[in-house]
Amino acid sequence: MEYAQIAFDSFCSSNEEGYDNSYKFNSLIKGYSLAGLLYDAVLIYVRMVVECVEPDRYTFPLILSACAKDGRFSIGIQVMGLALKWGFGDDVFVLNSVIHLYGECEEVDKARKVFDKMSERNLVSWTCLICGYAKSEKAEEAVSLFFEMIEEGVMPNSVTMVCVISACAELRDLGLAERVCSYIGKTGLKVNSVMVNALVDMYMKCGSMDKAKRLFEECVDRNLVLYNTVLSNYVRNGMVREALEVLGEMLSCGRPHPDRVTLLSSISASTEMADVFLGKQCHTYVLRNGLENWDSIGNAIIDMYMKCGSQEWACRVFDQMSNKTVVSWNSLIAGFLRNGDLEAACRAFHEMPESDLVSWNTMIGGLVQQSMFEDAIHLFRVCRMRGLKQIE
Repeated sequence: MEYAQIAFDSFCSSNEEGYDNSYKFNSLIKGYSLAGLLYDAVLIYVRMVVECVEPDRYTFPLILSACAKDGRFSIGIQVMGLALKWGFGDDVFVLNSVIHLYGECEEVDKARKVFDKMSERNLVSWTCLICGYAKSEKAEEAVSLFFEMIEEGVMPNSVTMVCVISACAELRDLGLAERVCSYIGKTGLKVNSVMVNALVDMYMKCGSMDKAKRLFEECVDRNLVLYNTVLSNYVRNGMVREALEVLGEMLSCGRPHPDRVTLLSSISASTEMADVFLGKQCHTYVLRNGLENWDSIGNAIIDMYMKCGSQEWACRVFDQMSNKTVVSWNSLIAGFLRNGDLEAACRAFHEMPESDLVSWNTMIGGLVQQSMFEDAIHLFRVCRMRGLKQIE
């Protein structure tokens, strides 16, 4: 972007006729947006205004897209106000960007209001709102809007399909999912890698493991996201041996290389099997590849060692953690109680810098299991005095 900025400044400083048009400004705004440099993109727009260059219908969507990408909702709202001031309140490109901004910032109800007031809608309008619903965990609304779009005669593209497939995955409704997926064939869409990932995740979450496995095996270009999707779903469904087979295939191929998400699933698999040897292999890989600073990995390793009966190793991992979160402490306490070490659990509980409801419930449950009812009642009362409501 440095060279692009230099070239831009050169054009602006020259006397070349037509240098002060919106196209050059839009190009640089787009470049900064794609590079994730929102602040610089906004500064170029400010310079555009200062130099009296009139924005066009492409200027505001570029800035709004940058705001959505960076989660800068407040800036986006200000930009939206400027777009309205410049008379782009009915422009479909601008309004689509506003819907996208609201959706990405999980203000999907506001996105729907903009959508409903639009005099003209295109595929992007529908897709932005469907994706907004899916992102906001309103899967039913996403699927309903998808079928409404079909009834209006608007056919989906690959982005639309990925969003609605993700919504079907959350609903765990195989019949509905297959009805949605039938439109992939009807529209003649090419199934790309992103869609394969979404389809595999959907089928696995809907319990159709055979279809998911077939899609996975037929996929020629299996990327890391696909492997992680299969691994995490196998582990979530208790199919640990199948997960390890996929991991073994991944490692034997030499590509793609496992990341921290892969390791998290692998550690969970070793925990489910109470296989401390496999767990230690995962731990070694984590240390060799510098992944130990990710909190979730450290917490999973503590949990794994505790469930495998290797309490000393769990304590060692905990002591070496640079960032001990409440979850880390809770994992340690739960492990102590699971292994019958009430004294160590109490000590850890009182040493915690901060605790949450899970911490208190875990300790109270541990005391009850040891038939220490008076201590459990006392702890329960202290918990209530602190304003923490017990989980039913």
